Amino acid sequence: MSADPATAKREEVRRMFASIVGRYDLLNRLLSLRRDVYWRRVAVALGQIPRGGDVLDLCAGTADVALEIVRQGSGARVIAVDNCEPMLVRGLHKARRANAAGQIRFAVAPAEELPFADATFDRAFVAFGVRNIADRRRGLGEMARVLKPDGRAIILEFSTPSSPLFGSLYRFYSHRMLPWIGGHLSGNRAAYEYLPASVDGFLAPEGLQALMEDAGFIDVSVVHLTFRIVTVHQGRKAARHG
Repeated sequence: MSADPATAKREEVRRMFASIVGRYDLLNRLLSLRRDVYWRRVAVALGQIPRGGDVLDLCAGTADVALEIVRQGSGARVIAVDNCEPMLVRGLHKARRANAAGQIRFAVAPAEELPFADATFDRAFVAFGVRNIADRRRGLGEMARVLKPDGRAIILEFSTPSSPLFGSLYRFYSHRMLPWIGGHLSGNRAAYEYLPASVDGFLAPEGLQALMEDAGFIDVSVVHLTFRIVTVHQGRKAARHG
């Protein structure tokens, strides 16, 4: 009996990320010219994490967002969650090297089935992960469920540049150069062909905003960064979430 489409996609994405974990961080820095570090820093700062708060880093990968949260000094307790265990193992090693392992816990779970009680977290972050959630509506619903009333979700995602000229250059880079460089260094060209294809097939910022509102978030706002290559969506869980 074949798996349902959502389960099949979840497993496909998990295997893909497991296959590139060895060069994942290096390629993120190289292919973004280190802008990914800046984007995460801005997203975490926009989250205005309460001191000593409880924070979820969903689709955490190698824990770059979790580590940025620790670096920004809120004293938050962070749980990094991902469905790909090898990525989290790499994140744990990074946390130990940064003397941050005491503030970050790790858990393997799909975004659609979070193993946490209702109203657990003050903030929930997803950086470049919503595209990879097999059932986005359900995943965003889980984010809302585990947030406390008035808690906030912060989603960092790729978008489409608004400038026609810059957009053409960006598409050439993402569809031609990125797969070649990523494939050469990681040994898995398909993984780096998946990235631009997943961005092309993803929701426009307005579509993601609507999906967040459908999941129960209010006061959803959008901040564009670096010629609209990426966006930061923020939404607040209503005080009474049905």
